Amino acid sequence: MGLFDMFKGSPPDLTPKLALAVGLLHMIHADGAVEAEEIGQVLQALGNDKTLFDNAGRYAKSKDLDAFLAESAALLNADQKLCVLLNLLDSLLADGVAAPQEQALFSRFMSAYGVSEQSLEPYAMGISIKNNRKVLD
Repeated sequence: MGLFDMFKGSPPDLTPKLALAVGLLHMIHADGAVEAEEIGQVLQALGNDKTLFDNAGRYAKSKDLDAFLAESAALLNADQKLCVLLNLLDSLLADGVAAPQEQALFSRFMSAYGVSEQSLEPYAMGISIKNNRKVLD
């Protein structure tokens, strides 16, 4: 225990909602540049729950990605894993550019959650079409 660890407080317990929030935070940080639009999108995905957003930040700072993936994989049921993955995929595809770091992170989530790329393809197509607003011009 470091000198200032006593002031940190313990991280919040992981819940399915917190797993979604933490996953989204990891995704928006994956490419090394967090933009205001990304934070807004995360807050929107969380129903503008700023407390949940703040708790996700506390959790993410206290545990590394591998620990989070293991803990969330053990916690979430199949539907919850799919919900998290689809929200991550939507976040990843929202700007129309899937950065290599984002793709690699998403692959780590899929692997940890035991979900194949093939099973997500129909969802990815739907999300891609949803985000392609150019067709409306």
